[in-house]
Amino acid sequence: MVSRSDLLLSFVYAWGKSKKNNEPVPSVTHLQKEIFLLCRRTPFADTKNTYHFEPLWYGPFSKELSGDLTDFQSRGVISFDELRLTSEGFKIAASVWNDLTEFEKQQIFDVKATFNYMSLTELLDTVYSRYPRFTKRSALKNEVVDKYFTDFLQENEITEENVVSAVNLAKKALRQ
Repeated sequence: MVSRSDLLLSFVYAWGKSKKNNEPVPSVTHLQKEIFLLCRRTPFADTKNTYHFEPLWYGPFSKELSGDLTDFQSRGVISFDELRLTSEGFKIAASVWNDLTEFEKQQIFDVKATFNYMSLTELLDTVYSRYPRFTKRSALKNEVVDKYFTDFLQENEITEENVVSAVNLAKKALRQ
């Protein structure tokens, strides 16, 4: 059975379209979405130790994944500049990789090759269309943004007059 941290190390270790191990992941958001998609595939969907994802500002997000990534970065296993393994991390991940089944490796390859080269917009569109329940708090949805600002205005007792006044002041400043 693959642990959460082993899944993360294996994913970063794997190649996608480049056919070179340790292919960098474009961003932390990419990593969150790609691991989310991987955790939906057999054999990882059946593993109780995989990451728990919840709907957040840009779709599915895992606090555990974020914590593991931060831990690996602070320990010098994954680099801060790029989401790729350091030389020390590569040695650790290679050992983990060798313990995976061929089927597990193939699932990781498939996800990384399919989604790692997508633009962030394409990746989010893909995840949002396949898993709409994970978009309920997305900052990219107008109704979520509207609700956020409505709640903010109410919590801070900001009136419509205050908003109109602020907009007029900003317009005036731009004309000068």
